[in-house]
Amino acid sequence: MSVQRQRGKPSIVGIVGFGGVGKTTLAKEFFNREGKNYDRSCFLFDVRSTSLHSLQSILLKDLTLTNVSINRVDEGKEKLKRHLASLTSQKVFMVLDDVDHIDQLDALLSPVKDTIHLGSLILVTSRNKDVLTSSGITESSIYPLKGLNREHSQELFCLHAFGQPHPVVGFEEVVEKFLDVCDGLPLSLKVLGALLHGKDLWYWKEQLGKTKTILPREVRSTLEISYDALDTQEKEIFLDIACFFIGENRDAAIRIWDGWLNLENLKNRCLVEVDSENCLRMHDHLRDLGRDLAENSEYPRRLWRLTDSLLHNVSDQSPVSILKLSTDFQNSVV
Repeated sequence: MSVQRQRGKPSIVGIVGFGGVGKTTLAKEFFNREGKNYDRSCFLFDVRSTSLHSLQSILLKDLTLTNVSINRVDEGKEKLKRHLASLTSQKVFMVLDDVDHIDQLDALLSPVKDTIHLGSLILVTSRNKDVLTSSGITESSIYPLKGLNREHSQELFCLHAFGQPHPVVGFEEVVEKFLDVCDGLPLSLKVLGALLHGKDLWYWKEQLGKTKTILPREVRSTLEISYDALDTQEKEIFLDIACFFIGENRDAAIRIWDGWLNLENLKNRCLVEVDSENCLRMHDHLRDLGRDLAENSEYPRRLWRLTDSLLHNVSDQSPVSILKLSTDFQNSVV
């Protein structure tokens, strides 16, 4: 990751991607490697789940080396501006990790960016690109993470499974199958690798069958955080895509929902992608989460298994008519 310096102000860089794709890991690696080039540094973990006034206190302590009591966010913003004014001659490197609301950047970024040394660097990670752009971070300074390539996926998986970057003799074929399941997602590679560590080949094959239908709990809970943050209509569209529209034309799907803006929000939250052929795509684990949520909903409305069969056997049906057929069938049995 390269950083482009902006004339007249500190550099602010964003990293976006869905849960488990490696945003925090990349930020930590960059922080550990580059931190020595700055006079002061601070890494604020898990901004999403931590009280803002306590984060403001940590930020002030790390950057000014003084303990400052903060009880309210507005009070913290004023103290950040006042105390950091003394650091104009020192370069600062700070990381705001897992930001999910503009209020968090208003409390932690806004008081700092116009106060610290112009050679400073601020790195922000988030699942939602809109949060970053709404706070003034430019599109050209936001880096999306897509997951690991095959070579790096194997290294990460094998390090956790075998304690070495390549498969043990006899496990090569099953390792390849697990790499297919994980599809470059670092969290899955680490969780499954650790789960399989020290186990025999029979156990690996048994676990492979389970993993194809049931996500590991840690992986599911991480992905579900992004789903829970959606509004009701966005959740409906996410489930529709997971059940019906992966690989289908984006514009045809939008006409069904009348929901262009909702789809854009899903894209900005890194839950859905549109490929070069204008078709909807979704990571396999997000797809599995969506289908499981739809199938086990208190009020099930999507017979995606039925629709999968129709898609393969009714060649002249469009996605619109197939979705309508599935809906009509479900209404008839309610």
